[in-house]
Amino acid sequence: MTVSFDVSELRAFAVDLQKVPDKVQRGVRPVVSKGALNIKNQLASEMGGSTHFGQIKRAISYDIKVGSDGVEAEIGPRKGAPGSLANIAYFGGAGGGGTVPDPSGALATESDKFESALSKLLDGVL
Repeated sequence: MTVSFDVSELRAFAVDLQKVPDKVQRGVRPVVSKGALNIKNQLASEMGGSTHFGQIKRAISYDIKVGSDGVEAEIGPRKGAPGSLANIAYFGGAGGGGTVPDPSGALATESDKFESALSKLLDGVL
């Protein structure tokens, strides 16, 4: 008596699991980029609304870095005129300032949307 099993679906599933890291890596970059853009836009809007620091709005940008350990975004004003004044706009100095909302507020605003987007990405892959 011979017993045999059809394991073709199991093999196909194993192949799919091997592809997951690549699919996730490709899908994470657009999610991080969208989140960074949303944060950048909020920071620019808040800075643009300032009577004294509105010119810094044009210095706010973001960069995406992709490495073997993941995807990250750096968001904020570029150094140099006028971006160098952002520290005073956000946190104040001897002559005043501190009138623009703290940048961590923009991060907090985006966090739920970012989490949801990542969750949808993982649901579609696994």
